[in-house]
Amino acid sequence: MALQNTLPDPNFKRRFDGEDHTSGTTGPGFASVKLTNDQKVLTTRTNSQRLISRAIAGQKWKVDINYNPMTQAEFNPVYAFLLDKQGPLNSFFVSLPQYRTVENSAWQTLVTELDGSGDLKNISKTNAAFSAGVSEIIFDCALANGTAVAIGADNKYPMPGELITFTDSSDATHTKAYIITTVETNAAHQSGTTNPTNNTIRINISPPLVKNVADNSIINFADQAKVKVVMTQPFSSYNLNTNNLYQFNLKLEEYL
Repeated sequence: MALQNTLPDPNFKRRFDGEDHTSGTTGPGFASVKLTNDQKVLTTRTNSQRLISRAIAGQKWKVDINYNPMTQAEFNPVYAFLLDKQGPLNSFFVSLPQYRTVENSAWQTLVTELDGSGDLKNISKTNAAFSAGVSEIIFDCALANGTAVAIGADNKYPMPGELITFTDSSDATHTKAYIITTVETNAAHQSGTTNPTNNTIRINISPPLVKNVADNSIINFADQAKVKVVMTQPFSSYNLNTNNLYQFNLKLEEYL
């Protein structure tokens, strides 16, 4: 089994040797999650009050996690995991509960359906190469053997507000997380644009792509889409109350 590099939570287990293993210990759930869109924009007004605005830096996500009071058994797996990361020195993934499932139940079934070996049965992939800076992506969906899966026309499509990431075989460093802003299908698309086919979906994302994405790159949805993060500083302290319960909060920022 592979080393578990996702923050332990009720869905991601970590065994005592650090492996991602079914017999591992689950981490505690989150009491609250705060997601911040850190996007720096400079605005200026001319004497005539016309507005000039421009982006002055790239975008990243910030994640603040608060935990409910935990027993020692609940606390230790998370504590050991975070100490091992040494603050900003080592990155890891976090699965945000608000993006673990998608809004459209038909799409949720499609993107989480497993084959007999436990792998995803249906794979969504880009149907062209897309350059850094673009925000419009077109993708299709197929079985692992390449057989096309009907999407869009069969009411199988994601919804705006959902989180996605890319798995690009030509660039393993592209781990940026994106939010879908619009979804277009063959039956519902913006006027003046080319209709997506019955087997393709066109989405817009925010922020625009930070890197090139190759053709046939996998698009991860639901529980497969995780944010790659680092701690803003080494794990330094926790509180132990009179009931012998542990409590702390966690500040993370996206690793790019």
